[in-house]
Amino acid sequence: MLFNKLKIVIFVLGALALGGGIAAEAQTVSVELMTGTAFNFPTGLTVHQSGQPDLQLTANYDTNPFGDEAPYYSWRVGLWNGDEAWEIQHIHHKLYLSNTTAEIQDLEMCHGFNYFFLGHAWKRAELVFHLGIGPIVTHPQSIIRGQVQDSDHGGLFDAGYYVSGIGIQGAVGKNLPLNPNLFVVLEVAATAGWAWWAPTAGGYSEVTNLALHGHVGMGYGF
Repeated sequence: MLFNKLKIVIFVLGALALGGGIAAEAQTVSVELMTGTAFNFPTGLTVHQSGQPDLQLTANYDTNPFGDEAPYYSWRVGLWNGDEAWEIQHIHHKLYLSNTTAEIQDLEMCHGFNYFFLGHAWKRAELVFHLGIGPIVTHPQSIIRGQVQDSDHGGLFDAGYYVSGIGIQGAVGKNLPLNPNLFVVLEVAATAGWAWWAPTAGGYSEVTNLALHGHVGMGYGF
C-alpha cells in the first residue's frame, strides 16, 4: 500500500532527525489510532486551467468521514521522555466541495487532504497538548469545465498522490486509561493547510483549508 510505504519513510526520517536531540533516558513509546470527523470553515479556492481564465471562489467543503471509498482516520506515534514527547502523526482529512459551480463541476479529495506532522506533545495535569507542522499530500479528483481528471495516475508512485503544500495543527486531548498500557483517546484539533499545487483537470488548484477536528480512538503505551 502506498501509505504504508510513505508512513515508514516519514517515521524513519523523523526518528533519524530527532535521534541526536533526545537524551538517553528512560523512554516510552505510544501508538494511537483514531477515527473522527471535521468541520471545515469557508476558505479561498483558485483553479488554474490551461488556456482558460482562473476561477476563484470561497469554497465550502464537506468531510463525509465514513462514506465514499476511504474513511477519515488518524494515527500517531510518540516517543516520550517523562511528560514530553516527539511525535509523528498522519491525519487522513477528506474534502468534498459542496458549492460547486457550472465550471467547477466536481472537486474532491476523498483519498485525502493528508497531513503528515512532525510534532511535540506535553502532558499537563490530565490533558495532553500537541503542536505539529509538516507536508500536505493530496489525491485530487476533479471535473473542470467538463474536463475529467485522471486521478489514478501521476504523482507519487504513479498513484495520483502529490506533495502539495504545508500544514500546521494544534490539539488538546485526554487519555482515559483502561489498564496500565491501554487507553481511550478523546481529542479536539485545529488544522490550517495551504496546498499551493494540487493538480486538477487541465491544470492545478490552490486549496486552503481551516478545520476543527474531533477524534476518538485507542492508544497503547510500551
